[in-house]
Amino acid sequence: MTARRRRRSLSHGEFTMTIAALVAGGPLRMGATGPAVTAVQLSLRNAVYDLEPDGGFGTITQTALKAFEASHGLAPVGVVDKPTAAELDKVAPPPSVLKVAPWLSTMRALTGTKEAPFSKDNPFIIEMAHEIIRRYPDLKGNVGWYNHDSIPWCGLQMGYVMAVNGIKPCSAPLSALAWASWGQKLKVPTPGAVLVYSRTGGGHVTLYESEDSTYYYCRGGNQADSVNITKIPKSRAIKAIRWPAGVPLPTAGRRPQDRRDRQCRQGGIRSLSA
Repeated sequence: MTARRRRRSLSHGEFTMTIAALVAGGPLRMGATGPAVTAVQLSLRNAVYDLEPDGGFGTITQTALKAFEASHGLAPVGVVDKPTAAELDKVAPPPSVLKVAPWLSTMRALTGTKEAPFSKDNPFIIEMAHEIIRRYPDLKGNVGWYNHDSIPWCGLQMGYVMAVNGIKPCSAPLSALAWASWGQKLKVPTPGAVLVYSRTGGGHVTLYESEDSTYYYCRGGNQADSVNITKIPKSRAIKAIRWPAGVPLPTAGRRPQDRRDRQCRQGGIRSLSA
């Protein structure tokens, strides 16, 4: 793994608690799993290494953590105790996640999350379903059965980024088409708008980032089995453009795609034509 310097904060909607608060009940060590580990991984990814936020505290996470501790004057023991958590909470956010819809900030932070190979499952993708239920227990009947990342998860990803920002997902988050009647309608897309597409046998739901004369550039989950930017031809009909109910309507409007924009290159740009 190549070290790459990045910076990030957990205070823009991805998580409602600091890392220090998450470890108040005890330190995080090798073998731990869950949202607290994901919070640590996201901070480490942007402060020291490129890490996939899979929610599992393994060797790669421990190696990155030791490097972080050493660079901040701490004993490189690879354990998230209170002093290490305090330093992780100081990691500053990049401009790319500021002054945008918080659910889009969360989706950007999770870019690179991908399915586990073969019959394995990425524990973080499974944990997204559990987190939605923790925040909105009435959705358990629609989300609780999700147990393998081979099951389409674009709607699950959308439900997660909304839920962790205090916005209730649609009544059936795993159904991409169910998002077409959620929230309030927008006439034109704007950064953070929810775009819903129909396809044979189902649909796809994703977030609008930008556009050019030919494509919409959308960030979402289960796009080539990962969270990434995907370009979708404008010739493909949009079933719905939605915005969370109770959230003031955006005024930014359409955003021209700029290949120099770091966020539009993060994770690569893929193509989705069907």
